[in-house]
Amino acid sequence: MSKPNNNVPNNNMRVIRYLAYGSNLHPARLQARISSAAFSTTAILHGWSLNFSKIGRDGSGKCSIVKSNKDVVYGAVYKISIKDLKQLDVIEGIGKGYRSSIVHVPSVGPCNVYVAQQSFVDHQQVPYDWYKALVLAGARYHLLPTEYIAPIEMTRFKVDLNLKRAKDNLSVLVKKS
Repeated sequence: MSKPNNNVPNNNMRVIRYLAYGSNLHPARLQARISSAAFSTTAILHGWSLNFSKIGRDGSGKCSIVKSNKDVVYGAVYKISIKDLKQLDVIEGIGKGYRSSIVHVPSVGPCNVYVAQQSFVDHQQVPYDWYKALVLAGARYHLLPTEYIAPIEMTRFKVDLNLKRAKDNLSVLVKKS
């Protein structure tokens, strides 16, 4: 799995741990959105399952996690400034699809995480091709287990006909791969 980034936010800056599990899993994607994001470690969240059931503002499926007795979610823990957390809340759409929650991650402690609001969940949703590619790129970047990556690879997707949106979202991987 990945090694910690030494670009930890300034010691004078108040930080919070954020557990990324979807498109923000890849550090290039998250750092393009939140400048203070510094990778800390990979983590396993027991009792949760990953899916693409959150209805995105663009009409496609986005990642969320749900409680599950037997499953696990792998993620990347980042340290981000409190100021940037407020910006991430806006980007993620707090109250407009996601809610912010705190989960306890073993050997890490409490982490901020985004979970889909029930009124924004539709299990028939499928992600756009570029969104699924971002999630897979993050999982591969962090060398997550193949048995975790395989179901993500098998996830149905739809091609985004908005080529500019697709190109813009994938451009972070080209710049910092």
